[in-house]
Amino acid sequence: MSEENGNAATGVLLGIVIGAAAGAALALLLAPATGEETRRRLGDTARKLGNEGKRRFGDLRDAAGDRMSEVKEAMRAGRDAYREARTPQGEPSGS
Repeated sequence: MSEENGNAATGVLLGIVIGAAAGAALALLLAPATGEETRRRLGDTARKLGNEGKRRFGDLRDAAGDRMSEVKEAMRAGRDAYREARTPQGEPSGS
């Protein structure tokens, strides 16, 4: 995954979380309820959004880790292939 794609995915995720939080807050503030009830709802919604954000961030982190593992393995394979190609036939490689 390129750095640019990772930044774009992070930006999209952040936009979704902020938009959801703003929409939930507006809905709660505009709905007829007591102050205590509204504060409770806001707290519940904030906790839910926080948990969802953490879960999604963890998913992105895991996906990035998987990609890094793939890239490292590809680099290792390419380096090994290069070394093998550079070693004259019949001579042991100097790994």
